Amino acid sequence: MALTNLVSDEISVSEAARVRPRVGIAGSFGRGNYGDELYVKTYEHWFGEWADVHMLAGLPSQAYLTQFADSYVDLMDAVVLGGGDLICPYASRVSHDFVNPAYLRRPVHVAGIGVQANRPEVDPAILDRWKLFLTDPAIASITTRDEGSRGWIEEYLNVSVPISSHPDLVCALPLPRATAPAGAPIVGLVTRHVQSGDNYAQLAEIARELKSRGWRVRHIIGSVGAHGKKDLENSKLLQVDDKETVCVEDLDEISRALGECSLVLSMKLHTTIVASMYGVPTVAVNPVVKAKQFMRALEREDLVFHPLDPALRARVLNGVEAPDAGRVSALREGASAAMRALGQSIWETFRSGSPIRAMLPTSPPRG
Repeated sequence: MALTNLVSDEISVSEAARVRPRVGIAGSFGRGNYGDELYVKTYEHWFGEWADVHMLAGLPSQAYLTQFADSYVDLMDAVVLGGGDLICPYASRVSHDFVNPAYLRRPVHVAGIGVQANRPEVDPAILDRWKLFLTDPAIASITTRDEGSRGWIEEYLNVSVPISSHPDLVCALPLPRATAPAGAPIVGLVTRHVQSGDNYAQLAEIARELKSRGWRVRHIIGSVGAHGKKDLENSKLLQVDDKETVCVEDLDEISRALGECSLVLSMKLHTTIVASMYGVPTVAVNPVVKAKQFMRALEREDLVFHPLDPALRARVLNGVEAPDAGRVSALREGASAAMRALGQSIWETFRSGSPIRAMLPTSPPRG
């Protein structure tokens, strides 16, 4: 037998005997946004006990490196794309990390994605790009993080795979222990990049008023790396004397900084989600569709405001109730059930790949 055949046979036996699937994760990862990076931690938590998790975001897009990208994807047993609001119908382009055709060489599970529906425009080129990707036979499943995103995909993309929706997958992520420290209560402020400090004017007024009532003011930067540096520089536009600024590279430390607060006013979705999952009274100060959808799921859509809405000040200063513990628990269980179902699907496909793997347990270790 030729040497090449011997090597090939050895590789085939080794592959058949593998007892841990390789799961490649793709999306808006590694770019410094706190919320997107939390999805990586979520996958690591739910899959890491029984699978080897690999990052696919950042694969080269150059045509002359296609073979390299294809070869790397071919090592995977499954690809998981998402979550986050990856579909933006009015964007000028679609990121290669979202619709890389190399992913379609393996079964692709589109998990917990959202549609940015803040504007009515739909660019036909963007629509065509997503339709080409999501209607490929390699797409094994599609789930969305809210019913609005599910309805949009069904209406515009005509996919053949059934779509289900569930709470944002970050709701399934166990958070680091955090308790409010002794002493003055903390109001946490989370901002997103703005061009003018005028957009922060009312938040600053509210923070100064709470400070006069004995509160501590904590400005939490909801990003890391270069993204975090930009947000930190921008945070200087929100001027409150002696405010504490938390800008760290550790995602758990950002989460803990939120969990220690007695009130959070947030312009970003996932700081809103994490604070709410801690049970902290939280106001979404950016009335985009995804924030409304999440707060509606908490039955607290009344706590979504534009930062310059004059009603915001009175609502905050008159006291904000903690989210209902039952609703928080329901969101956690809904997202956890979605992660369990996704893991089970990946495991079953992997297990059926060879007679040797068929002897593995019918479910992955994590229940």
